Amino acid sequence: MWSWSSLLWPLVVNTDPEMMTLSAGLASLRGQFQTNFPILFAGSLVASLPVVALFVVLQRHLIAGIAFTGSKG
Repeated sequence: MWSWSSLLWPLVVNTDPEMMTLSAGLASLRGQFQTNFPILFAGSLVASLPVVALFVVLQRHLIAGIAFTGSKG
């Protein structure tokens, strides 16, 4: 799990664009001289949607855990 967001290793090992991790795929959208920013931003948005949805669903439990940890007694 600690290497999930690793970028260099998937770029070195993987040569098939269909099997790239999300971060490596987004990094490969950048060109040497120009970058298609709308496609890059759309990919970043799609990549972050599951995390945002999970936060919205579990927000009550997360806030309750933080409030319980900060209380004394």
